[in-house]
Amino acid sequence: MIKKQKMKTLPLKTIYNMLFLLFIMIPILIVLLVSLLILNQQFKNQAMENIEQAQQTVIAELLSDISVMSMRLSHLIYTNNNEILAYAAGTDTAQWEIRYENAQKLAQTGNLALEPVKDIVSVGFYMKSGRETYIKNDIHRSEEEIKQTKWYQAALENPNRVFVGSYDTNSLNDLFTGGKKDMLVLVFALAPDVTTDRSQRIEMVTFYHSTAAAERIRKYNTNYLAGKNKLGIAQITDEEGQVIFSTQEEAEQIPEGKYTCVRTPIEFNDTVWYIESYIKTSQLTADYWKNAVFILLAAVLILALAAYFSRYFLRSIVKPVEEISSGLRQVEEGNLEVHISPSGQFEIRTMIHQFNAMVRRLNALIEEYEDKVRSAKRSPKDYLAAMLKEEMTPEEVNTSFAEFFAERYAILGFFVYGYHGEEDGTKGTSRLTYSFERNPRFASRCLLYMERSDFFFIFYRITEEDYVSGIKKMVQDLQKAAKAEFGAGICALIGREAFGCGDFRHRIEDIRSKMCLRHLKGECAVIDVSEESSQWEKIIILSREYERLAGALYIADEKNMVEEKERLFEMFPNRGMGELYQLACSVVLAIGNRFSEDNSNFTEVFGKQYDYVEKFRRIEDVRSLKIWLTNYFAWIMDYSASKLKVSETDMVVRAKRYITAHYEETELTLGMVAEYVGLNEKYFTNRFTKEAGENFSSYLTGLRMQKARELLKTTSFKVYEIAEMTGYQNAEHFNRMFKKINGISPSQYRKTM
Repeated sequence: MIKKQKMKTLPLKTIYNMLFLLFIMIPILIVLLVSLLILNQQFKNQAMENIEQAQQTVIAELLSDISVMSMRLSHLIYTNNNEILAYAAGTDTAQWEIRYENAQKLAQTGNLALEPVKDIVSVGFYMKSGRETYIKNDIHRSEEEIKQTKWYQAALENPNRVFVGSYDTNSLNDLFTGGKKDMLVLVFALAPDVTTDRSQRIEMVTFYHSTAAAERIRKYNTNYLAGKNKLGIAQITDEEGQVIFSTQEEAEQIPEGKYTCVRTPIEFNDTVWYIESYIKTSQLTADYWKNAVFILLAAVLILALAAYFSRYFLRSIVKPVEEISSGLRQVEEGNLEVHISPSGQFEIRTMIHQFNAMVRRLNALIEEYEDKVRSAKRSPKDYLAAMLKEEMTPEEVNTSFAEFFAERYAILGFFVYGYHGEEDGTKGTSRLTYSFERNPRFASRCLLYMERSDFFFIFYRITEEDYVSGIKKMVQDLQKAAKAEFGAGICALIGREAFGCGDFRHRIEDIRSKMCLRHLKGECAVIDVSEESSQWEKIIILSREYERLAGALYIADEKNMVEEKERLFEMFPNRGMGELYQLACSVVLAIGNRFSEDNSNFTEVFGKQYDYVEKFRRIEDVRSLKIWLTNYFAWIMDYSASKLKVSETDMVVRAKRYITAHYEETELTLGMVAEYVGLNEKYFTNRFTKEAGENFSSYLTGLRMQKARELLKTTSFKVYEIAEMTGYQNAEHFNRMFKKINGISPSQYRKTM
């Protein structure tokens, strides 16, 4: 009670200063101190996270290369009945004529099988006799040095398994002619056994692959030493601490004590590597101290201003501000007749004058806006949007705004790849479309309508005779700008010339139907649909016949894929190469359309988009085209099985993949497959038959017979051996089933081949 009375007797200024110090100044200082300590730790953690994220990028590239190249090495060996191994074994002879002939066949077949080639440096075949054969580049390492490596020895001890090694190039042309310094070359080795290499001449098959991870590490290190990043100096080591890859010379070893090491493991097969980044410890918090100084200065300034203005606030601001607040509430409620009498300090009085003026101006703007709305007209861009949204017909637009169709025009289609804006959807893509307006030709002749965030219609006014070349030049400029500024690719379709409102709908539908041609021509293609229009339409129509093949490839359904592939190849005899090119283009188009149905990126299968039309035209004979398509299908099957997670949700797809993986097991039953997919047998049988179009027994038998025909056609195994390899314990049962399905016995079938 005494304290309260004493407080009441103190001057208001003293009480205010005491409370200001106790409840504002001191809490702010405490919060500031705690915040600085937390901020210091966050800056340090953020610096470490940035390094770890950079490491994860390198690791992702390495693991992707290891996974893809291991799969490609296995595919190279097993494709076409081990044809490549047979040619490689043929080079192991002292007769130079035979060796030269086989080397030529090996190079031709190998280059076809390797497409699409990314960064494969060399493919090596090491013979038991000591001879070496390479495709692409010769490797500058002695036979003795190569055979003493851990990966070579491990591959010898474990036939038919891929093992990974590496080389860090120390100078120009160190490992192969044309090689650069500081390249990380991954080596993938596989020792074939007798079932793979029946000649038993080949001891080892290797891929030498230059990984882009080395370039990324070199860029990180160069920028760090130049002060352009704070990611440290990175290198790769093994479990024993031996350096696998580094851009530092031995004389430039990193000293201990002054550096912090961030270490992340890279696990693959039975091997563990580590990516290590060394950064000066002081740099982890360097940004913190720069920011901390400004924060402290800002805090001091804020406290000083708060102390200075608090007295002014109490004396002459509160009351006038309350009056302004009351006036604002009335304006919010719709009363625009508010008027406040000026009071308080000069600034407050000025604010009140401005408030009164603002109310008067707002009233005038509302009246002006209402008048404008009543007399507003649509812009040409609004008319284009109205037609494409089907809010107006072209005939209605021609009646309301005759100038829209007064000139010749062409409809363009833009498909955008790889744009990732700060915002999502059409809002983010608007930043890209706004950039188009910087192009003079686009700004003066084009109207744009965004149908989807990745697909635009462009209405182009034709003012010249050779309008196609002008459009192509404009599109090329837009593509360059979009790539440089946003990292986006644009595929453009140029429609045929039109005039008047009657052709508008047809031109729009023509662009919509032919936009799928982007799968054939590539990301940055510019396609004039008036060129070879009939051929494009034939390819599009023909692609619908291969939807089942595309669907089987997309879900990695090997049985149906092989059936459809054989049906495709049955059409090859007695056809010219021109017709076969159309067939091949139709197949690729069907696959691209299937990927697009689920918004899957078709370019991810091979890392980039190809111009398949040009690629097919470079293939000179039917046999080469068959080999290319076979490898192409196998690559997509491998990609679908490993990257697309369809099998996780689709019961029938999961069941088919399980049957494909276990068809050679004689004890494989309906119950085992039903248990694998987590269903009871009766429900599984009904659902499988309904969705697959055949029952479980028919599907399994068809797959086994398919594999048996392939083995009879491409190998010299005996019939009883093939029976065992396809899941039949009894050769007689196998013979009966084969004759029942194929009409002839296995022996007769082999003779017909």
